[in-house]
Amino acid sequence: MPEDAPSPAPAPPPATDAEVPPAPEAASPPASPPAASSPSEAEAKHPKPRPPGEPAEIVELRELIEAELAKLVEMYGAHGGSYLLGFQSARVFVVPAALESGATVIRVFAITNVDVPVSAGLNEYLVTKNLDFVCGSFALDAEHGAVWFNHNLLGKFAQPEELQATIVMIAETADRFDDEIKSTFGGRLYAESPDQAIAPPNTPGYL
Repeated sequence: MPEDAPSPAPAPPPATDAEVPPAPEAASPPASPPAASSPSEAEAKHPKPRPPGEPAEIVELRELIEAELAKLVEMYGAHGGSYLLGFQSARVFVVPAALESGATVIRVFAITNVDVPVSAGLNEYLVTKNLDFVCGSFALDAEHGAVWFNHNLLGKFAQPEELQATIVMIAETADRFDDEIKSTFGGRLYAESPDQAIAPPNTPGYL
């Protein structure tokens, strides 16, 4: 080796465990988003009945009804083409329907009492109460001793706020007077307790 050549640099000592930088920790997987309700669960809480052969105008009303019911209550039911919800002892039915003229309506009604003995006193009571209502009215199914409270909306002009207000009005009025009718004229409530499930009538909307 020539005298003026630089000496080679000494090799670095082997690294010890303390000198070896730790491996980076694996990133934690992102938290899973909360599981969304399955379609079957959503359908159970907010059913969307679609009877075959209904005209497009009725389907449109159903979409309006379903949207407003979902805002009002956590859960509602369906029976055939009717929607059903409970408020205390009241059971409210919401039924879109087409008339022979081609017009559409949304029927909102509650059957407050059944098996009520029909009498002149009952008739007078219902007619007198009807004078006090701005919206809605009592009706009597004399054949079955059933008292109804109902109000109809023209489907073509139905608005979300109007539908909500009608449903609430029917529910609150039915729950307010059903006990009074029972105690005064006999019979029984359509639903004797808030958790009692009673099927809708076979022909809702015949009044």
